[in-house]
Amino acid sequence: MKIITIVGIRKSGKTSTVTSLIEEIRRRGKKVGTCKTVFCPTFSMDKSTSNTAKHRRAGSELVCARAKFETTFLYPEALPLSKVLEAYKGCDYVLLEGDYFAPVPRIVCAHLEEDALMRMNGRTLAFAGRISEKPEIDLPLPRFNALTDAGSLLDYIDAKIPDIMPCALLDEPLPPVAGVTDDGFCQCGCHHHEKKQKKESLQVLFEGKEITLTAEQRAMVLSWAQEAADGE
Repeated sequence: MKIITIVGIRKSGKTSTVTSLIEEIRRRGKKVGTCKTVFCPTFSMDKSTSNTAKHRRAGSELVCARAKFETTFLYPEALPLSKVLEAYKGCDYVLLEGDYFAPVPRIVCAHLEEDALMRMNGRTLAFAGRISEKPEIDLPLPRFNALTDAGSLLDYIDAKIPDIMPCALLDEPLPPVAGVTDDGFCQCGCHHHEKKQKKESLQVLFEGKEITLTAEQRAMVLSWAQEAADGE
C-alpha cells in the first residue's frame, strides 16, 4: 500500500489532483482508496435530526447506516489514522486529501511560490495544482499538472514511495510547518458564524447562570427542541 497526502491552500487544485490520480490508478487496473480530512469543528457526516444521530446520543458505540447502494459507519470519536487505514486493506494506493499532520509523503498544491515553499517539509515530494501551470516560478522540487499528465505524477509516486502497512507510527502527527498558520484549521468561515451565533444564541440557564453555546451545541439543542415538538 502506497500512502500519500495531498495538501495546500483553498482552491489550489487538491481535489482535482486527487481525482486525476484516482482515474489514472484505476486505468492501470490498481485499487485506490481516498480519505478527506475536514477540520471544521461543526462538521458532521450525520444530521443532528437523523435517526442515526439519535442512536449515537443514546449511547450506541458504533452506528451503521445501510442503504441500497451505500454503507456508512459512524464512530463517536475521530479514529487514529492507523485504525482508519485498516478499512483500506487490499488497496494499492491510499490518497489523503488535506491531512497536514499525517507522517507520510506529501504533494503540495499551491497558487504562488510563497504558498508552495511555506508548505514544504521533509516529506514533500513534489508540487501540483495551479502552480504547475506557471513554469516561470522556480521551485526546488518537480511539479506536475495532474489534469493533463496524471501518468507522470503516478510514475513519480511509484518511484519515490515504498509500500507500507498501517501501524501505530502513523498516529504520531507531524508538527505544523513553521510560519504557516492556516493549515489544519477550519477554512469554511464557521468561526465567523459562531461569533454571530453568540449574539443570536439561545438563552440557556443552568442553576440560574446563563451558558453560551457553541454553534454545534446550539444545533443540538434546537434538534432536541424540534424532536420534543414533533412528539407532542
